[in-house]
Amino acid sequence: MRTKLRVFALILTLIILAFWFFGGPNLGWTKTSVAHKEKDPVTELEKIVYEKQFVPGMDFLFGGLAFAAVLSASSFFFKKKPALTNEHGRECSCPH
Repeated sequence: MRTKLRVFALILTLIILAFWFFGGPNLGWTKTSVAHKEKDPVTELEKIVYEKQFVPGMDFLFGGLAFAAVLSASSFFFKKKPALTNEHGRECSCPH
């Protein structure tokens, strides 16, 4: 169980980092809409138009990494499996 939690935490960390990086890394808060300027074809004036788009921010990154860290830290609450030993006290890989 310990190893599974640690591997899952590592995979989750990589997924969160990749999603944040390839989703348009934003050094501010997470945005659900993005502003861009458009020119009015008739008056030639610029106006700001908001377009719905999810851009993950630092809060998304740190929240996800904190969750992965909690998963990894929770693995320390589980006991290690005892190593199999033979009659001479040496570790062996086969069950008796």
